[in-house]
Amino acid sequence: MPLARPDVIAIYDRLIAGHPDLARKGKASAYTAMNGNMFSFVGPDAEMCLRLSKDDIAAYGRDWDASPVIRYNSVMNGYVAVGDELLGQEEVLAGWFARSVAFAQTLKPKPTTKKK
Repeated sequence: MPLARPDVIAIYDRLIAGHPDLARKGKASAYTAMNGNMFSFVGPDAEMCLRLSKDDIAAYGRDWDASPVIRYNSVMNGYVAVGDELLGQEEVLAGWFARSVAFAQTLKPKPTTKKK
């Protein structure tokens, strides 16, 4: 039985808490971003997704389902969905989240569109 969204958000919050420089953002979809680049999120459907490098996606695919993440009828390149089995292994998931954070640190900053 899939986890309810509040349970997935609780796991997500614990992952984020392991990185004091990060904060959860968003309302309908909880997400994290660094330098204007989103790199993880939990959608309204309770699916947690992580943005990884191509090498990490290949490594992830050896142990977990790395099928494309689709949102609003579009493939989100570079993202993998976290299945219920991995959600139940928070120490292992924390390692993948850390890889996502490390990858986000390598991305070119996006200019902000917010007015100052």
